[in-house]
Amino acid sequence: MAVTPTSDVLSFVAKGTGDWELYRASNWLGETPSVKKLVLPGYFSRADSKRGEKALENLNATVFVTRDGSYAVCVGSAEWLKRVKGWAVGSATSDDVISVVDLSTFKIVATTRTEKLDLFEFHGVDLDDEGYVRVGSSSSGKVRQAAFIRLSIPSLESGPKCAYNWIEDSPGKQHPQPTTDKECSEILKARALGDYLRGGQVLSTQKVNVCENNNSEFCHIPGEFTADGEFGVGSRSEGHDNIFGSYVTTSNSFIIFSSARGVDIGEIKEPTNDSFRKKLTFLGGRDYLLVIESGTHLMAYELRD
Repeated sequence: MAVTPTSDVLSFVAKGTGDWELYRASNWLGETPSVKKLVLPGYFSRADSKRGEKALENLNATVFVTRDGSYAVCVGSAEWLKRVKGWAVGSATSDDVISVVDLSTFKIVATTRTEKLDLFEFHGVDLDDEGYVRVGSSSSGKVRQAAFIRLSIPSLESGPKCAYNWIEDSPGKQHPQPTTDKECSEILKARALGDYLRGGQVLSTQKVNVCENNNSEFCHIPGEFTADGEFGVGSRSEGHDNIFGSYVTTSNSFIIFSSARGVDIGEIKEPTNDSFRKKLTFLGGRDYLLVIESGTHLMAYELRD
């Protein structure tokens, strides 16, 4: 789920046929909202449930919007793993299908796959703070190896690969050390690798400030603030292990917090499966929590004291 600078809501939905769907909802607060659908072919399908002896372990659909709102980047990620009596055997295999959609025409302009990029077994795709698609990867060995390749938008042309190891400085503290100095320098220029991987962001002190000596539930669970800082939204999930040792979620909720009053002001219950996504946005001078269930059911909650 993503929101464009013009407040359009985008949702990317996986389909068993391999023809995945991108939805675009406009004027979602008005009397006549508009929804458009674009079919993106060539993604993973039911035929991809196996890769040799490895079964499909994870499948995810993610959509990003470039900072200027010109393009959507649709990512389908799959991971295969062999299991014997429930235990993982050997290494995983990962692949991603990435498409760029021109939001002015709502048409696909480029598509690529990451399997051919010679990365480590676990992948992660996002947009970096310099306007590129970043395909990150990591290994599962004792030495924490990692690497990333950047893809240009909209062409998805790939650049050099920056490989690095995570070096432990002290318990709980580590830093990335490049192992391909030339390629990393070509990408980073004078920028430090650790700063690039963090996205140049400094952690907000707002939660620390409003939650000091505060017993509200929001202050003790993962959460984020609206862009104007007026409200916080935290995620609470509860569950237990079943008789087979697998975790079962029994409840999911969003906890709404007022920064001005320093208290929790509401709770929104969500399904216990993984079918919902949330996004905070600001429209017409008001804060909203947007929630999409099953990829196509959009709900907008206005946040106010």
